[in-house]
Amino acid sequence: MLKKLRWALALMSMIPGIASAGWIIEWEHTPVRAGERLESKRAIAYIEDDKTRVEQDHITTVYDYDEGTFTLLNPTSRYYWSAGVDDYVKESVRNRDRNLRKKLGTESEDDEELPEVDLESLPEISVEATDEMRTIAGHQAFKHVVRVNEELFQEIWVANDLDLSGDLDPDKVVKFQARSSRGMIGNSSKPYNALYRSPAYLELLKKGYALRTLTHHIAGAFDRKARSVREADVEDSKFEVPAGYRKVSLQEVFKTETEETE
Repeated sequence: MLKKLRWALALMSMIPGIASAGWIIEWEHTPVRAGERLESKRAIAYIEDDKTRVEQDHITTVYDYDEGTFTLLNPTSRYYWSAGVDDYVKESVRNRDRNLRKKLGTESEDDEELPEVDLESLPEISVEATDEMRTIAGHQAFKHVVRVNEELFQEIWVANDLDLSGDLDPDKVVKFQARSSRGMIGNSSKPYNALYRSPAYLELLKKGYALRTLTHHIAGAFDRKARSVREADVEDSKFEVPAGYRKVSLQEVFKTETEETE
């Protein structure tokens, strides 16, 4: 009987489309304005084999940290867009510049160059641990404070008992974030670019898993907090483009049914 059971388990591990491990995390995202918490939005993340799928209300994002690819799925229109992270940055910047030129009524050619980050101009990042602890999603999480040029930027609660590194390599994630942040503009662009290139930030992510990140910015704050975390087998199909989806431009993938019929 034992021999048959071992044989059955071995066969199950060979079935295509079934992952050997993974995680499912439910998130709550809440913007804060003038000290008031606004309506929260839910998201669910599937993590396995250095891939992450994040499902939100109108868009699903798939990150492949090994391949360096970025995929957007619109379940309503059944549109998708997928390419390397460098292409994502180029296309995002191109669309942003086109919309700005249209708004201003000016004309110029698209910039085909990939945006570069002036490392010398980035602010100083410091990460310090505190004694504050909270229970988040059933885990003890310890607060760390991230400062940019000594100004408070983020409060990050890390659960040291959660080790997702077998399915989500912090080195790969941070490198991906650094590549994708190159097209950012605005007051937060330099802090984020500095953060993703900070050795101290990478070491923090290696301590455990961040279950809450409260980011402070000029307009208020943004609170990203885990509601539940569970280890589970995740099907490979979660990270693939479903059958019947049509590839469109990056700008089109965000269109709603209302926009298409107008």
